Amino acid sequence: MQRITNCVLTKEDSCLLLQKPSRGWWVAPGGKMEETESVKESVTREFREETGLQIEQPELRAVTSVVIMNNQTITNEWMMFTFQASAYSGEMLSESPEGFISWQNNKDILQLPMADGDRFLFDHVLNKKGLMYGTVYYTEDYQLMSYRLDPDPSN
Repeated sequence: MQRITNCVLTKEDSCLLLQKPSRGWWVAPGGKMEETESVKESVTREFREETGLQIEQPELRAVTSVVIMNNQTITNEWMMFTFQASAYSGEMLSESPEGFISWQNNKDILQLPMADGDRFLFDHVLNKKGLMYGTVYYTEDYQLMSYRLDPDPSN
């Protein structure tokens, strides 16, 4: 199982997002953990590599498993550790090696093109307190099949 870290960096009424070129979907900057790396080391390194910014005091906000299914068979699975930070230093890259980076207004984020499960994640990080745990199931073409999240986003 692959381990992924990402971070929602917030500043006033906006957060820094990355638009991936493959699908045009917006995501929180991050990526794969390296061997022996802690989740905090990984999110700090990945965020810096993708944005040029050094996040300070990232707080863990969600731990989710993402499961890709083909009929009843699991074809891929990863665990994602999502952080939130509001302090940073450095200068943002003019071009990210992973896609287009841009500050997006918080009120518009849930309307941007993204994986359906990421909408639950952004809603939790931007509007709720505490940690969210769960599992999100997708088809191989990333159509949301089902999810189990705590707290339940429908409440």
